[in-house]
Amino acid sequence: MKNLDQDVENVAESLAAKQEAFDRVMQLSREVIRSAGQAITMMHNGDTKKAAAVIKEMKGKVKSLQGIDTQFKYNTQQAYQEYVEAQVFYDIMAGNGVPRMSEIGVDPDAYLMGLMDVTGELKREILESLRQEEIKDAESYFEIMKGIYDGTRSIRFAEAVLPGFRKKQDVARIQLENAGSDILSFRNRGR
Repeated sequence: MKNLDQDVENVAESLAAKQEAFDRVMQLSREVIRSAGQAITMMHNGDTKKAAAVIKEMKGKVKSLQGIDTQFKYNTQQAYQEYVEAQVFYDIMAGNGVPRMSEIGVDPDAYLMGLMDVTGELKREILESLRQEEIKDAESYFEIMKGIYDGTRSIRFAEAVLPGFRKKQDVARIQLENAGSDILSFRNRGR
Protein backbone atom coordinates (compact mmCIF):
# COMPACT_ATOMS: atom_id res chain seq x y z
CA MET A 1 0.00 0.00 0.00
CA LYS A 2 2.98 2.29 0.45
CA ASN A 3 3.41 2.49 -3.34
CA LEU A 4 -0.27 3.31 -3.75
CA ASP A 5 -0.08 6.03 -1.12
CA GLN A 6 2.93 7.56 -2.86
CA ASP A 7 1.23 7.42 -6.28
CA VAL A 8 -1.93 9.04 -4.93
CA GLU A 9 0.11 11.76 -3.26
CA ASN A 10 1.99 12.43 -6.52
CA VAL A 11 -1.26 12.58 -8.48
CA ALA A 12 -2.78 14.93 -5.89
CA GLU A 13 0.23 17.27 -6.14
CA SER A 14 0.03 17.21 -9.93
CA LEU A 15 -3.71 17.95 -9.86
CA ALA A 16 -3.21 20.77 -7.35
CA ALA A 17 -0.73 22.39 -9.74
CA LYS A 18 -3.17 21.88 -12.61
CA GLN A 19 -5.98 23.43 -10.55
CA GLU A 20 -3.78 26.43 -9.77
CA ALA A 21 -3.00 26.88 -13.48
CA PHE A 22 -6.69 26.54 -14.34
CA ASP A 23 -7.65 29.17 -11.77
CA ARG A 24 -5.09 31.59 -13.25
CA VAL A 25 -6.29 30.86 -16.79
CA MET A 26 -9.89 31.55 -15.81
CA GLN A 27 -8.97 34.76 -14.01
CA LEU A 28 -7.02 36.07 -17.00
CA SER A 29 -9.79 35.01 -19.38
CA ARG A 30 -12.37 36.96 -17.38
CA GLU A 31 -10.08 40.01 -17.31
CA VAL A 32 -9.54 39.86 -21.07
CA ILE A 33 -13.28 39.54 -21.74
CA ARG A 34 -14.08 42.44 -19.40
CA SER A 35 -11.33 44.61 -20.95
CA ALA A 36 -12.56 43.87 -24.47
CA GLY A 37 -16.06 45.01 -23.54
CA GLN A 38 -14.71 48.18 -21.94
CA ALA A 39 -12.53 49.00 -24.96
CA ILE A 40 -15.40 48.50 -27.40
CA THR A 41 -17.70 50.71 -25.33
CA MET A 42 -15.00 53.40 -25.19
CA MET A 43 -14.63 53.28 -28.97
CA HIS A 44 -18.38 53.57 -29.51
CA ASN A 45 -18.26 56.61 -27.23
CA GLY A 46 -15.42 58.15 -29.25
CA ASP A 47 -12.74 57.68 -26.61
CA THR A 48 -10.13 55.87 -28.70
CA LYS A 49 -7.25 57.10 -26.55
CA LYS A 50 -8.55 55.32 -23.45
CA ALA A 51 -9.50 52.32 -25.58
CA ALA A 52 -5.93 52.13 -26.88
CA ALA A 53 -4.60 51.96 -23.32
CA VAL A 54 -7.07 49.22 -22.38
CA ILE A 55 -6.19 47.23 -25.51
CA LYS A 56 -2.48 47.56 -24.82
CA GLU A 57 -3.00 46.19 -21.30
CA MET A 58 -5.28 43.47 -22.65
CA LYS A 59 -2.64 42.42 -25.18
CA GLY A 60 -0.24 41.76 -22.29
CA LYS A 61 -2.86 39.64 -20.55
CA VAL A 62 -3.46 37.69 -23.75
CA LYS A 63 0.28 36.98 -24.03
CA SER A 64 0.31 35.78 -20.41
CA LEU A 65 -2.75 33.64 -21.07
CA GLN A 66 -1.19 32.08 -24.16
CA GLY A 67 1.79 31.07 -22.06
CA ILE A 68 -0.26 29.05 -19.57
CA ASP A 69 -3.41 27.85 -21.37
CA THR A 70 -2.06 24.77 -23.13
CA GLN A 71 -4.24 22.39 -21.11
CA PHE A 72 -7.31 24.62 -21.16
CA LYS A 73 -7.77 25.83 -24.76
CA TYR A 74 -11.51 25.15 -24.59
CA ASN A 75 -11.83 27.56 -21.67
CA THR A 76 -9.82 30.39 -23.24
CA GLN A 77 -11.35 30.54 -26.72
CA GLN A 78 -13.95 33.17 -25.82
CA ALA A 79 -11.29 35.43 -24.32
CA TYR A 80 -9.26 35.27 -27.53
CA GLN A 81 -12.35 35.93 -29.65
CA GLU A 82 -13.24 38.98 -27.57
CA TYR A 83 -9.66 40.23 -27.81
CA VAL A 84 -9.75 39.87 -31.61
CA GLU A 85 -13.07 41.70 -31.77
CA ALA A 86 -11.76 44.62 -29.71
CA GLN A 87 -8.41 44.81 -31.54
CA VAL A 88 -9.95 44.63 -35.02
CA PHE A 89 -12.65 47.16 -34.12
CA TYR A 90 -10.02 49.49 -32.68
CA ASP A 91 -7.87 49.26 -35.82
CA ILE A 92 -10.88 49.96 -38.03
CA MET A 93 -11.94 52.95 -35.92
CA ALA A 94 -8.34 54.25 -35.92
CA GLY A 95 -8.34 54.11 -39.72
CA ASN A 96 -5.88 51.22 -39.98
CA GLY A 97 -8.25 48.74 -41.61
CA VAL A 98 -8.61 45.11 -40.61
CA PRO A 99 -5.40 43.72 -39.11
CA ARG A 100 -4.06 40.38 -40.23
CA MET A 101 -4.21 37.33 -37.99
CA SER A 102 -0.42 37.35 -37.63
CA GLU A 103 -0.54 40.93 -36.33
CA ILE A 104 -3.02 39.99 -33.62
CA GLY A 105 -1.23 36.78 -32.69
CA VAL A 106 -4.09 34.37 -32.07
CA ASP A 107 -5.12 31.03 -33.55
CA PRO A 108 -7.24 30.89 -36.74
CA ASP A 109 -10.46 29.89 -34.94
CA ALA A 110 -10.33 32.86 -32.56
CA TYR A 111 -9.46 35.21 -35.42
CA LEU A 112 -12.39 34.09 -37.57
CA MET A 113 -14.87 34.15 -34.68
CA GLY A 114 -13.70 37.60 -33.57
CA LEU A 115 -14.00 38.92 -37.13
CA MET A 116 -17.60 37.77 -37.29
CA ASP A 117 -18.34 39.58 -34.03
CA VAL A 118 -16.87 42.84 -35.36
CA THR A 119 -19.68 43.03 -37.89
CA GLY A 120 -22.11 43.74 -35.04
CA GLU A 121 -19.96 46.63 -33.83
CA LEU A 122 -19.80 48.01 -37.36
CA LYS A 123 -23.57 47.74 -37.68
CA ARG A 124 -23.89 49.81 -34.53
CA GLU A 125 -21.55 52.43 -35.98
CA ILE A 126 -23.56 52.48 -39.20
CA LEU A 127 -26.75 53.18 -37.28
CA GLU A 128 -25.07 55.90 -35.22
CA SER A 129 -23.66 57.50 -38.39
CA LEU A 130 -27.08 57.49 -40.01
CA ARG A 131 -28.61 58.97 -36.87
CA GLN A 132 -26.10 61.81 -37.14
CA GLU A 133 -26.78 62.03 -40.90
CA GLU A 134 -23.18 61.10 -41.76
CA ILE A 135 -23.93 58.89 -44.75
CA LYS A 136 -20.30 58.72 -45.94
CA ASP A 137 -19.20 57.26 -42.59
CA ALA A 138 -22.08 54.77 -42.67
CA GLU A 139 -21.12 53.71 -46.19
CA SER A 140 -17.48 53.34 -45.18
CA TYR A 141 -18.37 51.08 -42.25
CA PHE A 142 -20.70 49.14 -44.53
CA GLU A 143 -17.89 48.50 -47.04
CA ILE A 144 -15.62 47.20 -44.27
CA MET A 145 -18.43 45.04 -42.93
CA LYS A 146 -19.09 43.71 -46.43
CA GLY A 147 -15.37 43.04 -46.92
CA ILE A 148 -15.22 40.99 -43.73
CA TYR A 149 -18.29 38.98 -44.68
CA ASP A 150 -17.24 38.46 -48.31
CA GLY A 151 -13.72 37.54 -47.23
CA THR A 152 -15.00 34.80 -44.94
CA ARG A 153 -17.99 33.63 -46.97
CA SER A 154 -16.09 30.72 -48.51
CA ILE A 155 -15.31 29.27 -45.05
CA ARG A 156 -17.59 26.24 -44.86
CA PHE A 157 -16.61 23.52 -42.44
CA ALA A 158 -18.42 21.11 -40.19
CA GLU A 159 -19.45 22.29 -36.74
CA ALA A 160 -16.98 19.79 -35.24
CA VAL A 161 -14.11 21.49 -37.11
CA LEU A 162 -15.07 25.13 -36.46
CA PRO A 163 -17.71 25.19 -33.70
CA GLY A 164 -20.12 28.13 -33.76
CA PHE A 165 -18.70 29.76 -36.87
CA ARG A 166 -21.57 29.08 -39.23
CA LYS A 167 -24.06 30.63 -36.83
CA LYS A 168 -21.87 33.74 -36.43
CA GLN A 169 -21.51 33.87 -40.20
CA ASP A 170 -25.29 33.76 -40.64
CA VAL A 171 -25.72 36.53 -38.05
CA ALA A 172 -23.10 38.62 -39.89
CA ARG A 173 -24.95 38.13 -43.18
CA ILE A 174 -28.23 39.26 -41.62
CA GLN A 175 -26.54 42.29 -40.04
CA LEU A 176 -24.99 43.16 -43.41
CA GLU A 177 -28.32 42.88 -45.20
CA ASN A 178 -30.03 45.00 -42.54
CA ALA A 179 -27.29 47.62 -42.64
CA GLY A 180 -27.58 47.84 -46.44
CA SER A 181 -31.31 48.26 -46.09
CA ASP A 182 -30.86 50.97 -43.43
CA ILE A 183 -28.49 52.92 -45.69
CA LEU A 184 -30.85 52.57 -48.68
CA SER A 185 -33.80 53.76 -46.56
CA PHE A 186 -31.78 56.75 -45.39
CA ARG A 187 -30.89 57.68 -48.97
CA ASN A 188 -34.51 57.32 -50.12
CA ARG A 189 -35.71 59.44 -47.23
CA GLY A 190 -33.77 62.38 -48.60
CA ARG A 191 -35.42 62.27 -52.03
